[in-house]
Amino acid sequence: MNKTIDLAQGRWPLILGAIAGVSAEQLTDKHGPCPLCGGKDRYRFDDKDGSGSWFCNKCGGKDHNGGAGAGMDLLMRKMNLEFKDAIVEVERFLGIEKKPAEPPVKGAENVWYYSDNFLVARFPGKRYRPFLYDGRVWKPGVINAPRPLLNHAKIKACSKTVIITEGEKACDAASKLFPDFIATTWSSGCKAFRKTDFSILVGHTVLLWPDADAPGLQAMDQVAQMLLKLGVQKIAIIDPPDNVPAGWDLADASWTPEEALEYARSHKKIAEPLPAEAGQQSIPDPPSEPEPSEIESGSYFTSLGFDADAYFYQPHGTGQVTRLSRPAHTSTNLVSLAPLEFWEAWAPNGKGAVDWVRAASMLFQLGADQGVYDPLRIRGRGAWWDKGRTVLHLGDRLIADDKIQPVNELFESRYIYQRLSKLEGHGTTSPLSDAEAFHTLSIAEQFLWENPTSGMLLAGWVALAPICGALQWRPHIWLTAAAGSGKSAILDRFVHPLLSDMGLFVVGNTTEAGIRQSLRSDAMPIIFDEAESNERADQLRMQNILSLARVASSESQATAIKGSSTGEANRFHVRSMFMMSSISTHLKQGADRSRFAQLTLKNPASIQDESERSKHWEDLDKMLDTHITREYGRALINRTVQLIPVIRENNKIFSRAFADIHGSQRQGDQYGTLLAGAWSLQSSEVISEADAIAIIKANNFDDFAEQTEVSDEDKCLQHILQHQLRIEGDSRTLTRSVGELIEVVMGKVNDFDLDKGEAVRALGRHGLKVESDERCLYVSNSSKGLSAILADTSWANCYTTMLRRLKGSSVGGGRHFSGIGKPSRTTKIEIDKI
Repeated sequence: MNKTIDLAQGRWPLILGAIAGVSAEQLTDKHGPCPLCGGKDRYRFDDKDGSGSWFCNKCGGKDHNGGAGAGMDLLMRKMNLEFKDAIVEVERFLGIEKKPAEPPVKGAENVWYYSDNFLVARFPGKRYRPFLYDGRVWKPGVINAPRPLLNHAKIKACSKTVIITEGEKACDAASKLFPDFIATTWSSGCKAFRKTDFSILVGHTVLLWPDADAPGLQAMDQVAQMLLKLGVQKIAIIDPPDNVPAGWDLADASWTPEEALEYARSHKKIAEPLPAEAGQQSIPDPPSEPEPSEIESGSYFTSLGFDADAYFYQPHGTGQVTRLSRPAHTSTNLVSLAPLEFWEAWAPNGKGAVDWVRAASMLFQLGADQGVYDPLRIRGRGAWWDKGRTVLHLGDRLIADDKIQPVNELFESRYIYQRLSKLEGHGTTSPLSDAEAFHTLSIAEQFLWENPTSGMLLAGWVALAPICGALQWRPHIWLTAAAGSGKSAILDRFVHPLLSDMGLFVVGNTTEAGIRQSLRSDAMPIIFDEAESNERADQLRMQNILSLARVASSESQATAIKGSSTGEANRFHVRSMFMMSSISTHLKQGADRSRFAQLTLKNPASIQDESERSKHWEDLDKMLDTHITREYGRALINRTVQLIPVIRENNKIFSRAFADIHGSQRQGDQYGTLLAGAWSLQSSEVISEADAIAIIKANNFDDFAEQTEVSDEDKCLQHILQHQLRIEGDSRTLTRSVGELIEVVMGKVNDFDLDKGEAVRALGRHGLKVESDERCLYVSNSSKGLSAILADTSWANCYTTMLRRLKGSSVGGGRHFSGIGKPSRTTKIEIDKI
């Protein structure tokens, strides 16, 4: 982002009022007249995070058809200014001096020229790197010793007093605090003074100002002795102030120039030669080659840390994370991190070649300094929420704060955005307006749904799917329909075009491992067609996929861990929204039902009139052809990405309101998120709580609540009660459900083919006993018959725990059961609560 805009943050009300004449009433978070289009009540100024943000449903947004804008956008349009001219006006108002030209090194915060072909650059994170100019570009490297002092041309040109600091930043501070002196320093760190040419200081008075730490004081003492040996006559060392933090230097001082000069005068000590026996005559001559530690690796690759015997790097050329074991730190692998000339400068062997063992040793140290590598820092393709900003990762490029940059360029974040295959994303389209986006919602509602609310939920899912990585909760949907009901039309002509290439489309026998390995670190939706599970093997495969979807739902620190053939654990944090499509759903567990909204299409035969049915599909066909195109889909993605902050806020409002109305926070997360997506298709604004409640109450969510609210313990009990038992007699064989047998024993029904004693014995053989007087059902905790009933279910080995979660259940004590030799511990369930 432009630095001037950064400085303007939090000051936009003053800027817009002073420069553009926007009234105080138009700078509040209340609906009112728009300063641009004059609209009466569709404008408000919310100044989110101090950015000057505003909304106007009539003229806001990039295409001026309604939407949001920032403070700079309002200023430019109000004053009819180009961006560069608006920046000048803001800088003038803020009193900002004209900034220097862009540094010649990408990503540098500042540069210091020691000579025409040698500079030191400072990068974010207080990282300093030396660069050499090869006649075309600046490349990492250190000039051969003896090296020049900073500002050496000024020193040569006059006889002013010279003040020497440790480091370029302190040197800049000294220039301001001592304007009558010439400030200088040497390059490449505290210990590199021995490789510097100090001879130009002969004839000057020299002040040495060390950092307030032991290495700094020692270095300046040795510099003083070196200068005395060279013939510099007047040398003084300034003692740093007492009670300052270790490492304090002039850049940390808050003095005025007068105060700084007075401190220097009163705290200087004259440098004198030390006796020879003190060892000062042993200061070596400058070596001919630079120390490897003085050349930074950061311009070519970043060390990400280590884990066990492996080290991880991100070469800036490829942008992908590279794993190297200790033995793999060979010359061939290292030149994949940086070119050969870098290693020749970084780890020379003194014979014009590379000391590869030395290079590996320094890389091991770099990795140790970074700490243990965390794979969860890696972020693949998709939309992400990164410290209050939206980052869209499209494989080869990042889009953040409306700025596009290659993914392998320096990007300030704790996360690692890895270079991957290119996605088109929203391409060069402009975001849809509110009216244009509404077509998505209105067409989704035209499909023949069992519950009309399903259309809104489908539209909400499609809107949110491309930004699933930026959501706190990721809802899933399951589309079910009989053959010929329009399921394929929804997938092929609605979902696919709207998602463009921002999704992973799979079919048939796809496995959980295949999905996981295809996603890697991507935050992409999964669209799974023909998700059938008729055979036993298919059922197991689908349950594994549902387990993956369950983990993907929430934005937590929990990860999935899988073993590998190498013996190492692979950690995965899946951030995907799933859309399953099949004839019927296979949601068995309550945890899965609460994460999937089941959207069911009617059978077309439900429209009795054939001509009416044909006309419905003809009209729908025209709408799909007219509006749902790939170009429209890309523009919708652009809109949704722009609205991520608004969607996240609406998500909170809808989720809270839904949970209050329907009494379930899980349902609030699931359907509140889908509603926030649907709302983004009709408005660019944050919804009011009253409007959110009205929308929820106006739609029928009862069917979806029934799908999600059956608990695992209730399903376990229902499975037992519905199980059919064979009762064999001398002349007949009967089949009755467990529930029917309980009713016979309780006397609730008269079964003339079955007497009560047979019912008691049949139940007892399966660990079940009814006590009519107590109106209780006792369930054996160790019945093999009951285990057989629950075989192949998730409750086979834990049914006791499940049943004790039921309302009205408790520990039942010991009971004797027919067909079981000795008494068994039991769980007691009140029959009236079943």
